Amino acid sequence: MTAIAAAISIRLPTQDETLLERAARHLGVSKSEFIRRSIAAYAAKVMPGGLSEAEIDARHIGQGGGLRAAQSVADPHKRAVLERLREKHGYAG
Repeated sequence: MTAIAAAISIRLPTQDETLLERAARHLGVSKSEFIRRSIAAYAAKVMPGGLSEAEIDARHIGQGGGLRAAQSVADPHKRAVLERLREKHGYAG
């Protein structure tokens, strides 16, 4: 059975679209295939199997489940990014 693919639309700056076209051409794949592979590779990197959300947050933002508790992030730069994300996207904490 073939999976049904969802169509999505995104806006890219001209330089990103150029980079996408060049990279896809270099690999000999379509832009859509390149994006699918990129999503899969990035998702595997940020969501390694077997880790809890808090462990993933700690790995990429700070110890103690960074997305849920800004005060648990010791690095002031990471804390500032977390606070901006919280403001922009409304993460609960």
